[in-house]
Amino acid sequence: MGDVVIGVKIVTDSTAYLGQDLMERYHISEVSLTVNFYGRSFPEGKERKYHDFYERLRHSKLFPTTSQPAVGDFVETYRRLTADGSSVISLHISGRFSGTAQAAHTAADMLEDKDICVVDSLYTVAVLGYMVEEAGKMAAEGKSKNDILARINFMRDHSHLFFLVDSLDYLYRGGRIGGAAALFGTILQIKPILYVKDGVIDVLTKVRTREKAVQQLMQEVAGQIQNMHVPRIRMGVLHVDDPAKGENLGFLLEQRFPGIKPDQFEVGPVVGSHVGPGSVGVAISEVN
Repeated sequence: MGDVVIGVKIVTDSTAYLGQDLMERYHISEVSLTVNFYGRSFPEGKERKYHDFYERLRHSKLFPTTSQPAVGDFVETYRRLTADGSSVISLHISGRFSGTAQAAHTAADMLEDKDICVVDSLYTVAVLGYMVEEAGKMAAEGKSKNDILARINFMRDHSHLFFLVDSLDYLYRGGRIGGAAALFGTILQIKPILYVKDGVIDVLTKVRTREKAVQQLMQEVAGQIQNMHVPRIRMGVLHVDDPAKGENLGFLLEQRFPGIKPDQFEVGPVVGSHVGPGSVGVAISEVN
């Protein structure tokens, strides 16, 4: 049999924003979304440094578009991973944000003789990342497909994702939120806190200053974790081309919630374009 190990293999997309070291450690495969901006298209997952992109976005009247992976990309990945008889669990960005999961389903249907399970995470960025990391770790330990799926489903039901943005303008330009809300936020200089619910982005609350917005964000996080088991909580701080803001928010969270050390995630263009450069966020997941 050599070194071939038949078991469960994990696939995700580029919006999990996981580090290359972790991907390699758990043999996680990535199918990338594509970013289209000023006539140039590039696979998000291939370019892990995004500062130049965001600098251009800050000064651009154009708004980038994104494309879900081609069905053929998934077919190729699934064929390669199942060639030895292994099963595949394919975890993806919310279907309300992108057609990525649907493309994965289509590919899986084309390979009906293979054991491929596609999961819509209902989230993206760090929450998706935590699900993928946990799935990869369990697969490396030889856990069964059903055990991995049970843990993923638990995490999906016990996760929260918040964003603190400077303006709703990027969401408006990207077509992710209504025009009235964007106008309201811009005129009154309101700092909105966004959250993901049932796979979509919505406005949780609006406050007048960034300082008050951070305080409100802390209260929201505290309210969500009060019924969680602290040793099982994963908390991630997200930033869109502003590591200093991310580090500062991480410090505040560490002070407020002893025993939880937040991870830092840089958000790439597919998600970051919509919340805007300078945005920060918090992801919470409980692992059973």
